[in-house]
Amino acid sequence: MPQRNKGRSNGEGTVYEYPKKSGVWFAEVSLPNGKRRKRRADSQREAREKLKQLQAEIDQGVNLETQQPTVAEWCVTWLTTFATNLKPNVRDDYYGVVRRYITGSTLGKRRLDKLTPAEVQAWVNDLTTRMEPKTVRNAHARLHKAYEVAVRNGYVARNPAAAIELPSVPTPDIQPLTVEQVQILLKAVEDHRWYALYRLAVNLGMREGELFGLTWPAIDFERGTLRIHQQLQRARKGGKPDAPREFILQATKTKAGERTLKLDDDLLAVLRAHKANQDEERALRGDKWRDPWGNLVFTTETGGPIHISCLLDHFKQVLEQTGLPKIRFHDLRHTAATLMLANGVPLVTVSKILGHSSPAITAAIYAHALDESKSIAIAGLSEQLRRNR
Repeated sequence: MPQRNKGRSNGEGTVYEYPKKSGVWFAEVSLPNGKRRKRRADSQREAREKLKQLQAEIDQGVNLETQQPTVAEWCVTWLTTFATNLKPNVRDDYYGVVRRYITGSTLGKRRLDKLTPAEVQAWVNDLTTRMEPKTVRNAHARLHKAYEVAVRNGYVARNPAAAIELPSVPTPDIQPLTVEQVQILLKAVEDHRWYALYRLAVNLGMREGELFGLTWPAIDFERGTLRIHQQLQRARKGGKPDAPREFILQATKTKAGERTLKLDDDLLAVLRAHKANQDEERALRGDKWRDPWGNLVFTTETGGPIHISCLLDHFKQVLEQTGLPKIRFHDLRHTAATLMLANGVPLVTVSKILGHSSPAITAAIYAHALDESKSIAIAGLSEQLRRNR
C-alpha cells in the first residue's frame, strides 16, 4: 500500500505512485468527514495539477464528500429539487429536453464532475448535424442551467457548458396578412363558433394560450375591458416526468404579459354574441357540459378546454378554402402588431397591447413595419409641405 502522512489537516494533500514504478499516480486530499478524495493521473506532474484542482475546489466550497451523480441524474435532481419556481408546462418541456438529448447520450452518462468543455462541444457539434439550430441551443441552455445550479450548490467548481460555440439561429420571417386578407379570413369564419377567438387574435394579438385561458370574469362589459392574466397549458400532473398530461391554468408567459385592454363597441358586441351562443350550448348539453373551471370563454362543443391541434387544423382548412397564404396561427399576432404600427399606433402602445416586456423587443420583431411606417410618415409630411409651399 502507498505510504501516506497521518493526521493531515482538511484540504491538505499528497501525491504518490501506486504501485511503485507503475507509472500510475494519485492526488489525494483529506476531507472534514475523515475520508479522503483522490484522483488518478498518468504522471507525477499531472498528479500535482490534480492536487491543486482538488484544493481549489475545497477553497471554492465544492462538497467533495458527496457522491457525484451522472450528468443525466443531476439534471433530474435539478428539475425535481432545485427548479421549484418553474411553471408546470416549462418544467415538462425541460424534462422532455433532458430525456431526448441528455439521458441516453454519452455526455449524460459522464460523472457530473468529470465532464469537460471539449465533451460538451462534441455533444453540441453532434446535435447540430441532426437538429435545427434552435433545438440545439435549447438543449445546451438546459445543460448550462443544470450546471449553474450544481456550481452554486457546491457539487462542482466550474460549468463545462460555458463558452461553448453554438449554431446561429436565423431570424424567422414574419408573415403578416394584409387588411384585405384579414377581411377574407374573418368573412370565412363569421358563422363559426370560434369567430370571436379569431377576432381577438387579429385585433389584440393575443397568444394561443391566452385565448384558451380567457375566462368570462376577465371581461368587464360595463367598463369595456378585457384582462389577460393567465394562459391554458398542458403539463404533467404534479410536475412528475412520467405522469399523464392535464390541462392547467397558469400565469401569463411573463409579468409584462399581464395586461388590461380597452375594447371598442364592435369587439364587445362580438363577445356578447359569443356568450349568448355559449349559453345556448351549455343549456343544450346540460349535465354533459364539461368545462372544468366553469367559465372558459372558448371551449369545445361540450365545454371542454380546446386542444391547440384542433384550432390549428381548423385554421389550416380555412387558409386552404380561401386561398390565403399558408401561415402559422401565431402569425395572426404578428398581423395585429404590423397593422397597428402601419396605422400609426405608437410603438410603446403596441408593445403594451402585445404584452412585451419592453418596446425594444417589439421594435426588434417588427422592424419591417416600423420602416414602412417611417416611409409613410416621411411621405405624408412631404406632401403637406408641398401643398403649403
